[in-house]
Amino acid sequence: MITTLTAPACRAVSLEEARQQLRLDGDDEDLLLAAKLDAAQAELELMTGLRLCPQTLSLELEAWEDEVVVPVRPCSVTQIQYVGLSGAAVTLAASDYVARRRHGLTRIRPATGKVWPMLADDGLITITLAAGFAETDPDFLIARAAILVKAASEFQNREGGACLAFNTLASQLAARWI
Repeated sequence: MITTLTAPACRAVSLEEARQQLRLDGDDEDLLLAAKLDAAQAELELMTGLRLCPQTLSLELEAWEDEVVVPVRPCSVTQIQYVGLSGAAVTLAASDYVARRRHGLTRIRPATGKVWPMLADDGLITITLAAGFAETDPDFLIARAAILVKAASEFQNREGGACLAFNTLASQLAARWI
């Protein structure tokens, strides 16, 4: 189960950027525009499996897997804790595991010559992750373009409708992470 420990501090696209895209001078419709931005970002993240803005997440497991595949992209492991046989929480040394990105997903396995430690009967494994893109990452720039297009389309066509440009950008972005 993935839990958000620290939510993103901001959106991928600011209200000001969206106002510029739509050539809006005032802030009369900021609530509606913000809702459209949030919906577009959420839809893009859902379609691609990506987390766009920096955030801290927690992945909880009840048992070790041969290789833990993190279902969030992009991310890096900041800490692994588990409940050991003594019943106490133990932080796994970074030298005891390898975390690397393969085929777009972060995969964690024991380091060469190491095995996963034994857990208490009701032991829990908590993997803390740093997720999200750097602002200059090319994939983040594609995502921002998709969000702007979708939010603008939804704002201008308030009864809704398909946004081919958004779907195309989202598909391209998803394909880059296969």
